[in-house]
Amino acid sequence: MNIEKIIHNKHAKKSRDLRPLRAFVDLYEANNSAMEEIHKLTVSNSTKEALLKSNIINLVTAIEVYYRDMLDAIFRLCKVSSYESSLRKIHDKNYKIDSILNLYNKKIHPLELIVDAQNFQNLETIDKVFSIILKKSFLKSILQIEWKFDLEDKNSSSISDKEIKIVKKVFEERHQLIHNPNMKYSITKDEIEDKVNAVFGLIMASDLVFIQFINENEI
Repeated sequence: MNIEKIIHNKHAKKSRDLRPLRAFVDLYEANNSAMEEIHKLTVSNSTKEALLKSNIINLVTAIEVYYRDMLDAIFRLCKVSSYESSLRKIHDKNYKIDSILNLYNKKIHPLELIVDAQNFQNLETIDKVFSIILKKSFLKSILQIEWKFDLEDKNSSSISDKEIKIVKKVFEERHQLIHNPNMKYSITKDEIEDKVNAVFGLIMASDLVFIQFINENEI
């Protein structure tokens, strides 16, 4: 248990929009704009490659922050009875009394400890944690969701298995870049567009599933 890390993340959260989707969109749009600008820059290939690597890492960070903020929102907004039986399944740690006293003295809520302990750097963990919380398959749920950005739109948007595979690839690339920073990396503008669209679709579908759960279990 890293108390200082929990406190740091707590302060960082206060600097973001309280709505997880809005906070994600802010990070997503900034990163997306940067990705587009990179291809317009007149710089060396090595510099461009370093910037592209950084933006893939930042894209995954935006995803991770969204799911951590959403888990926190569920704990804050929903009745305890809606998730209490799930807590041990997503966080089965036991703590010594001095650690518990330290949490109390630092004014850290036990649920903040559980949120901070989650690692949302791959889709498998996201699916596992939120399937437990929702008490149904998370990925299957988001694949069934459709939405419209405008009521006048003729066609609905959704996320497909193809886009899920693209998101998994983004996670894999981030992992490789973190653990092998010297890895050669290049990406076309079309590939960037496919990745950011897939990630955006994942978050949009996720948010609609979460909103439904919160509305059904709100305090």
